[in-house]
Amino acid sequence: MATVLDSLSFIMQNFFLILTGMAFGAILLVVCKLMFDYRQLLTARILSLLLLSAGCYMVQPLVEHIFFLRLLLGIVAMASPALFWMFASTLFRMNESNQNLHLGHYLALGVCVILGTYQCFQSAAELDGSIIHLVSLVVTGTITIFGLLDVLRNWQSDLVECRRFLRLSLSVTCGAFLLFIVVNEFIYGHGEFPAFLNYLNIIVISMFAMSYGYIILVSNSNILMESIHESTPELIKEDTPKPSLADSQWLDKLTNAMEQEFYYRQVDLTIKSLSEHLIIPEHQLRRLINQHLGYRNFNDYLNRYRVRDAAQRLSDPKLVRIPILTIAIESGYASLTTFNKAFKTLKTMTPSEFRRMSGLADSPELTDF
Repeated sequence: MATVLDSLSFIMQNFFLILTGMAFGAILLVVCKLMFDYRQLLTARILSLLLLSAGCYMVQPLVEHIFFLRLLLGIVAMASPALFWMFASTLFRMNESNQNLHLGHYLALGVCVILGTYQCFQSAAELDGSIIHLVSLVVTGTITIFGLLDVLRNWQSDLVECRRFLRLSLSVTCGAFLLFIVVNEFIYGHGEFPAFLNYLNIIVISMFAMSYGYIILVSNSNILMESIHESTPELIKEDTPKPSLADSQWLDKLTNAMEQEFYYRQVDLTIKSLSEHLIIPEHQLRRLINQHLGYRNFNDYLNRYRVRDAAQRLSDPKLVRIPILTIAIESGYASLTTFNKAFKTLKTMTPSEFRRMSGLADSPELTDF
Protein backbone atom coordinates (compact mmCIF):
# COMPACT_ATOMS: atom_id res chain seq x y z
CA MET A 1 0.00 0.00 0.00
CA ALA A 2 2.81 2.38 0.92
CA THR A 3 4.53 1.60 -2.38
CA VAL A 4 1.37 2.47 -4.33
CA LEU A 5 0.98 5.76 -2.46
CA ASP A 6 4.63 6.62 -3.04
CA SER A 7 4.26 5.87 -6.75
CA LEU A 8 1.11 7.95 -6.95
CA SER A 9 2.82 10.83 -5.16
CA PHE A 10 5.79 10.58 -7.54
CA ILE A 11 3.48 10.67 -10.56
CA MET A 12 1.58 13.69 -9.19
CA GLN A 13 4.77 15.59 -8.45
CA ASN A 14 6.08 14.97 -11.95
CA PHE A 15 2.73 15.93 -13.48
CA PHE A 16 2.69 19.27 -11.67
CA LEU A 17 6.35 19.81 -12.53
CA ILE A 18 5.52 19.34 -16.22
CA LEU A 19 2.47 21.60 -15.84
CA THR A 20 4.63 24.28 -14.23
CA GLY A 21 7.13 24.06 -17.08
CA MET A 22 4.38 24.36 -19.70
CA ALA A 23 2.86 27.38 -17.95
CA PHE A 24 6.22 29.08 -17.53
CA GLY A 25 6.97 28.44 -21.20
CA ALA A 26 3.63 30.00 -22.18
CA ILE A 27 4.44 33.03 -20.03
CA LEU A 28 7.81 33.47 -21.73
CA LEU A 29 6.21 33.23 -25.19
CA VAL A 30 3.60 35.86 -24.31
CA VAL A 31 6.27 38.16 -22.86
CA CYS A 32 8.33 37.80 -26.04
CA LYS A 33 5.26 38.61 -28.13
CA LEU A 34 4.50 41.69 -26.05
CA MET A 35 8.08 42.93 -26.12
CA PHE A 36 8.50 42.42 -29.87
CA ASP A 37 5.16 43.90 -30.97
CA TYR A 38 4.04 46.28 -28.20
CA ARG A 39 7.14 47.29 -26.26
CA GLN A 40 6.36 50.97 -26.94
CA LEU A 41 3.20 50.66 -24.83
CA LEU A 42 3.53 51.16 -21.08
CA THR A 43 0.63 48.77 -20.46
CA ALA A 44 2.33 45.99 -22.42
CA ARG A 45 5.58 46.41 -20.50
CA ILE A 46 3.76 46.27 -17.16
CA LEU A 47 1.78 43.20 -18.28
CA SER A 48 5.06 41.50 -19.20
CA LEU A 49 6.42 42.16 -15.70
CA LEU A 50 3.17 40.93 -14.14
CA LEU A 51 3.33 37.67 -16.10
CA LEU A 52 6.99 37.18 -15.17
CA SER A 53 6.08 37.84 -11.54
CA ALA A 54 3.43 35.11 -11.69
CA GLY A 55 5.96 32.78 -13.27
CA CYS A 56 8.48 33.48 -10.53
CA TYR A 57 5.84 32.68 -7.91
CA MET A 58 5.32 29.28 -9.55
CA VAL A 59 9.00 28.45 -9.95
CA GLN A 60 10.20 29.73 -6.56
CA PRO A 61 9.37 26.52 -4.59
CA LEU A 62 11.57 24.54 -6.99
CA VAL A 63 14.71 26.49 -6.06
CA GLU A 64 14.32 26.74 -2.28
CA HIS A 65 17.89 25.54 -1.69
CA ILE A 66 19.54 28.05 -4.05
CA PHE A 67 19.54 31.23 -1.97
CA PHE A 68 20.35 33.91 -4.54
CA LEU A 69 17.92 32.48 -7.09
CA ARG A 70 15.25 32.14 -4.41
CA LEU A 71 15.91 35.75 -3.38
CA LEU A 72 15.54 37.06 -6.93
CA LEU A 73 12.40 35.05 -7.68
CA GLY A 74 10.88 35.94 -4.30
CA ILE A 75 11.35 39.68 -4.81
CA VAL A 76 9.85 39.58 -8.32
CA ALA A 77 6.95 37.40 -7.15
CA MET A 78 6.21 39.77 -4.25
CA ALA A 79 5.80 42.63 -6.74
CA SER A 80 2.67 41.00 -8.25
CA PRO A 81 0.04 43.06 -6.36
CA ALA A 82 1.67 46.39 -7.27
CA LEU A 83 2.16 45.32 -10.90
CA PHE A 84 -1.48 44.21 -11.06
CA TRP A 85 -2.62 47.63 -9.81
CA MET A 86 -0.33 49.42 -12.28
CA PHE A 87 -1.59 47.29 -15.17
CA ALA A 88 -5.24 47.83 -14.24
CA SER A 89 -4.73 51.59 -13.91
CA THR A 90 -3.04 52.03 -17.28
CA LEU A 91 -5.56 49.87 -19.13
CA PHE A 92 -8.89 50.75 -17.53
CA ARG A 93 -8.76 54.30 -16.14
CA MET A 94 -10.33 55.92 -19.18
CA ASN A 95 -10.08 59.69 -19.49
CA GLU A 96 -8.24 59.93 -16.18
CA SER A 97 -4.65 60.52 -17.25
CA ASN A 98 -4.94 57.27 -19.16
CA GLN A 99 -1.79 55.16 -19.32
CA ASN A 100 -0.07 57.35 -16.71
CA LEU A 101 1.17 56.15 -13.33
CA HIS A 102 1.24 58.25 -10.18
CA LEU A 103 3.40 58.30 -7.07
CA GLY A 104 1.15 55.83 -5.26
CA HIS A 105 1.91 53.13 -7.82
CA TYR A 106 5.66 53.51 -7.40
CA LEU A 107 5.38 53.61 -3.62
CA ALA A 108 3.33 50.41 -3.69
CA LEU A 109 5.92 48.73 -5.91
CA GLY A 110 8.76 49.87 -3.65
CA VAL A 111 7.00 48.64 -0.49
CA CYS A 112 6.31 45.25 -2.10
CA VAL A 113 9.95 44.87 -3.15
CA ILE A 114 11.20 45.82 0.34
CA LEU A 115 8.79 43.39 2.03
CA GLY A 116 9.70 40.67 -0.44
CA THR A 117 13.41 41.18 0.18
CA TYR A 118 12.93 41.07 3.97
CA GLN A 119 10.85 37.89 3.83
CA CYS A 120 13.43 36.12 1.69
CA PHE A 121 16.02 36.60 4.45
CA GLN A 122 13.71 35.14 7.09
CA SER A 123 12.63 31.56 7.66
CA ALA A 124 8.96 30.60 7.58
CA ALA A 125 9.02 30.02 11.35
CA GLU A 126 10.40 33.52 12.00
CA LEU A 127 7.76 35.13 9.78
CA ASP A 128 4.68 33.33 11.07
CA GLY A 129 2.80 35.61 13.44
CA SER A 130 5.35 38.40 13.16
CA ILE A 131 4.34 42.03 12.75
CA ILE A 132 6.17 42.26 9.40
CA HIS A 133 4.22 39.31 8.06
CA LEU A 134 0.89 40.84 9.12
CA VAL A 135 1.89 44.20 7.63
CA SER A 136 2.85 42.42 4.41
CA LEU A 137 -0.55 40.72 4.18
CA VAL A 138 -2.42 43.97 4.82
CA VAL A 139 -0.33 45.90 2.29
CA THR A 140 -0.55 43.31 -0.49
CA GLY A 141 -4.27 42.80 0.11
CA THR A 142 -4.94 46.55 0.02
CA ILE A 143 -2.92 47.06 -3.16
CA THR A 144 -4.75 44.18 -4.84
CA ILE A 145 -8.09 45.74 -3.91
CA PHE A 146 -6.93 49.04 -5.45
CA GLY A 147 -6.20 47.12 -8.64
CA LEU A 148 -9.62 45.48 -8.61
CA LEU A 149 -11.28 48.87 -8.12
CA ASP A 150 -9.50 50.15 -11.24
CA VAL A 151 -10.58 47.04 -13.14
CA LEU A 152 -14.21 47.64 -12.16
CA ARG A 153 -14.04 51.41 -12.68
CA ASN A 154 -16.26 52.62 -15.57
CA TRP A 155 -17.33 49.01 -16.27
CA GLN A 156 -20.83 50.02 -17.37
CA SER A 157 -19.72 52.87 -19.62
CA ASP A 158 -16.99 50.87 -21.41
CA LEU A 159 -18.08 50.18 -25.00
CA VAL A 160 -15.04 48.15 -26.14
CA GLU A 161 -15.97 44.46 -25.99
CA CYS A 162 -12.41 43.10 -25.84
CA ARG A 163 -11.62 45.46 -22.95
CA ARG A 164 -14.81 44.39 -21.14
CA PHE A 165 -13.64 40.79 -21.58
CA LEU A 166 -10.27 41.68 -20.06
CA ARG A 167 -12.02 43.37 -17.13
CA LEU A 168 -14.02 40.24 -16.32
CA SER A 169 -11.20 37.77 -16.85
CA LEU A 170 -8.64 39.81 -14.92
CA SER A 171 -10.94 40.43 -11.97
CA VAL A 172 -11.70 36.69 -11.73
CA THR A 173 -8.22 35.34 -12.41
CA CYS A 174 -5.51 37.75 -11.37
CA GLY A 175 -7.21 39.96 -8.77
CA ALA A 176 -9.28 37.30 -7.04
CA PHE A 177 -6.36 34.85 -7.08
CA LEU A 178 -4.02 37.37 -5.44
CA LEU A 179 -6.58 37.89 -2.67
CA PHE A 180 -6.92 34.11 -2.37
CA ILE A 181 -3.17 33.82 -1.75
CA VAL A 182 -3.24 36.62 0.84
CA VAL A 183 -6.07 34.92 2.74
CA ASN A 184 -4.26 31.58 2.71
CA GLU A 185 -1.07 33.24 3.92
CA PHE A 186 -3.07 34.69 6.81
CA ILE A 187 -4.66 31.32 7.68
CA TYR A 188 -1.75 28.92 7.20
CA GLY A 189 1.32 31.11 7.55
CA HIS A 190 4.04 32.17 5.13
CA GLY A 191 4.58 29.51 2.48
CA GLU A 192 3.13 26.74 4.65
CA PHE A 193 0.14 25.84 2.49
CA PRO A 194 -1.30 22.31 2.54
CA ALA A 195 -0.27 20.18 -0.43
CA PHE A 196 -3.66 20.46 -2.13
CA LEU A 197 -3.47 24.29 -2.03
CA ASN A 198 -0.01 24.25 -3.55
CA TYR A 199 -1.31 22.06 -6.33
CA LEU A 200 -4.34 24.30 -6.74
CA ASN A 201 -2.06 27.34 -7.05
CA ILE A 202 -0.09 25.64 -9.81
CA ILE A 203 -3.25 24.61 -11.66
CA VAL A 204 -4.83 28.08 -11.50
CA ILE A 205 -1.68 29.94 -12.56
CA SER A 206 -1.07 27.40 -15.33
CA MET A 207 -4.61 27.79 -16.66
CA PHE A 208 -4.27 31.58 -16.44
CA ALA A 209 -0.91 31.59 -18.26
CA MET A 210 -1.87 29.15 -21.01
CA SER A 211 -5.29 30.73 -21.59
CA TYR A 212 -3.87 34.21 -22.00
CA GLY A 213 -1.05 32.73 -24.02
CA TYR A 214 -3.57 31.23 -26.44
CA ILE A 215 -5.55 34.48 -26.65
CA ILE A 216 -2.56 36.75 -27.23
CA LEU A 217 -0.56 34.38 -29.42
CA VAL A 218 -3.27 32.61 -31.42
CA SER A 219 -6.89 33.69 -30.98
CA ASN A 220 -6.65 37.50 -30.91
CA SER A 221 -3.10 38.79 -31.07
CA ASN A 222 -4.31 42.43 -31.18
CA ILE A 223 -6.55 42.28 -28.12
CA LEU A 224 -4.22 44.42 -26.02
CA MET A 225 -3.77 47.03 -28.76
CA GLU A 226 -7.53 47.14 -29.39
CA SER A 227 -8.15 47.63 -25.67
CA ILE A 228 -5.62 50.44 -25.28
CA HIS A 229 -5.93 52.33 -28.55
CA GLU A 230 -7.85 55.57 -28.12
CA SER A 231 -9.06 57.06 -31.39
CA THR A 232 -10.65 60.47 -31.65
CA PRO A 233 -14.19 59.82 -30.36
CA GLU A 234 -16.09 61.81 -32.96
CA LEU A 235 -14.31 60.22 -35.92
CA ILE A 236 -15.41 56.97 -37.48
CA LYS A 237 -12.59 54.73 -38.60
CA GLU A 238 -12.18 54.20 -42.32
CA ASP A 239 -12.56 50.43 -41.98
CA THR A 240 -15.85 50.71 -40.07
CA PRO A 241 -18.31 48.28 -41.67
CA LYS A 242 -21.35 49.69 -43.40
CA PRO A 243 -24.38 49.43 -41.10
CA SER A 244 -26.85 46.68 -41.90
CA LEU A 245 -30.52 47.50 -42.38
CA ALA A 246 -31.27 46.61 -38.74
CA ASP A 247 -28.31 48.68 -37.52
CA SER A 248 -29.42 51.65 -39.64
CA GLN A 249 -32.87 51.53 -38.09
CA TRP A 250 -31.41 51.34 -34.59
CA LEU A 251 -29.02 54.21 -35.33
CA ASP A 252 -31.96 56.30 -36.52
CA LYS A 253 -33.78 55.59 -33.24
CA LEU A 254 -30.68 56.52 -31.28
CA THR A 255 -30.15 59.74 -33.23
CA ASN A 256 -33.79 60.70 -32.82
CA ALA A 257 -33.64 60.10 -29.06
CA MET A 258 -30.60 62.36 -28.73
CA GLU A 259 -31.30 65.06 -31.32
CA GLN A 260 -35.09 65.34 -31.09
CA GLU A 261 -36.02 64.03 -27.64
CA PHE A 262 -32.86 65.39 -25.93
CA TYR A 263 -32.75 62.16 -23.95
CA TYR A 264 -29.17 62.87 -22.89
CA ARG A 265 -30.59 65.44 -20.47
CA GLN A 266 -31.72 62.59 -18.23
CA VAL A 267 -29.58 62.82 -15.07
CA ASP A 268 -27.67 59.60 -14.31
CA LEU A 269 -28.51 58.19 -17.73
CA THR A 270 -26.89 54.78 -18.23
CA ILE A 271 -26.50 52.67 -21.32
CA LYS A 272 -28.87 50.16 -19.75
CA SER A 273 -31.67 52.72 -19.27
CA LEU A 274 -31.06 54.08 -22.77
CA SER A 275 -31.29 50.60 -24.26
CA GLU A 276 -34.59 50.04 -22.42
CA HIS A 277 -35.93 53.35 -23.72
CA LEU A 278 -34.95 52.50 -27.30
CA ILE A 279 -35.93 48.82 -26.98
CA ILE A 280 -32.49 47.82 -28.26
CA PRO A 281 -30.49 45.03 -26.54
CA GLU A 282 -27.77 46.57 -24.39
CA HIS A 283 -24.92 44.66 -26.04
CA GLN A 284 -26.17 45.74 -29.47
CA LEU A 285 -26.35 49.37 -28.37
CA ARG A 286 -22.78 49.17 -27.11
CA ARG A 287 -21.68 47.76 -30.45
CA LEU A 288 -23.55 50.45 -32.41
CA ILE A 289 -22.04 53.36 -30.49
CA ASN A 290 -18.57 51.82 -30.57
CA GLN A 291 -18.35 50.50 -34.14
CA HIS A 292 -20.53 52.92 -36.08
CA LEU A 293 -20.17 56.16 -34.10
CA GLY A 294 -16.54 55.69 -33.08
CA TYR A 295 -16.91 56.06 -29.30
CA ARG A 296 -15.13 53.79 -26.84
CA ASN A 297 -16.79 55.10 -23.70
CA PHE A 298 -20.48 55.85 -23.09
CA ASN A 299 -19.71 58.89 -20.94
CA ASP A 300 -17.71 60.39 -23.81
CA TYR A 301 -20.71 59.90 -26.07
CA LEU A 302 -23.05 61.63 -23.62
CA ASN A 303 -20.61 64.45 -22.90
CA ARG A 304 -20.47 65.46 -26.56
CA TYR A 305 -24.22 66.13 -26.51
CA ARG A 306 -24.38 67.58 -23.01
CA VAL A 307 -21.44 69.96 -23.38
CA ARG A 308 -22.66 71.12 -26.79
CA ASP A 309 -26.09 71.78 -25.28
CA ALA A 310 -24.59 73.64 -22.30
CA ALA A 311 -22.30 75.70 -24.54
CA GLN A 312 -25.25 76.89 -26.61
CA ARG A 313 -27.04 78.00 -23.45
CA LEU A 314 -23.98 79.66 -21.96
CA SER A 315 -23.52 81.78 -25.10
CA ASP A 316 -27.20 82.77 -25.34
CA PRO A 317 -27.72 86.44 -24.23
CA LYS A 318 -31.29 85.60 -23.22
CA LEU A 319 -30.01 83.10 -20.64
CA VAL A 320 -27.31 85.31 -19.16
CA ARG A 321 -29.00 85.36 -15.76
CA ILE A 322 -29.37 81.57 -15.56
CA PRO A 323 -26.80 80.12 -13.09
CA ILE A 324 -24.22 77.74 -14.49
CA LEU A 325 -25.34 75.08 -12.00
CA THR A 326 -28.87 75.22 -13.41
CA ILE A 327 -27.55 74.87 -16.96
CA ALA A 328 -25.40 71.92 -15.89
CA ILE A 329 -28.33 70.10 -14.30
CA GLU A 330 -30.64 70.82 -17.24
CA SER A 331 -27.97 69.42 -19.57
CA GLY A 332 -27.94 66.11 -17.69
CA TYR A 333 -25.19 66.51 -15.08
CA ALA A 334 -25.76 65.53 -11.47
CA SER A 335 -23.09 67.87 -10.09
CA LEU A 336 -21.24 71.04 -11.03
CA THR A 337 -17.87 69.34 -10.49
CA THR A 338 -18.59 66.66 -13.10
CA PHE A 339 -19.90 69.27 -15.51
CA ASN A 340 -16.85 71.54 -15.11
CA LYS A 341 -14.48 68.61 -15.71
CA ALA A 342 -16.29 67.43 -18.85
CA PHE A 343 -16.70 70.96 -20.20
CA LYS A 344 -13.03 71.85 -19.73
CA THR A 345 -11.96 68.57 -21.36
CA LEU A 346 -13.92 69.32 -24.52
CA LYS A 347 -13.70 73.13 -24.64
CA THR A 348 -10.28 73.61 -22.99
CA MET A 349 -11.78 76.24 -20.67
CA THR A 350 -14.18 76.44 -17.76
CA PRO A 351 -17.89 77.21 -18.29
CA SER A 352 -17.39 80.65 -16.70
CA GLU A 353 -14.53 81.47 -19.07
CA PHE A 354 -16.52 80.22 -22.04
CA ARG A 355 -19.49 82.37 -21.09
CA ARG A 356 -17.34 85.47 -20.76
CA MET A 357 -15.59 84.81 -24.07
CA SER A 358 -18.94 84.44 -25.85
CA GLY A 359 -19.46 88.21 -25.87
CA LEU A 360 -21.31 88.37 -22.56
CA ALA A 361 -18.45 89.65 -20.43
CA ASP A 362 -19.83 93.21 -20.29
CA SER A 363 -23.37 92.17 -19.45
CA PRO A 364 -24.38 93.54 -16.02
CA GLU A 365 -26.66 90.51 -15.58
CA LEU A 366 -23.93 87.95 -16.12
CA THR A 367 -24.07 85.07 -13.62
CA ASP A 368 -20.90 83.12 -12.83
CA PHE A 369 -22.21 80.60 -10.37
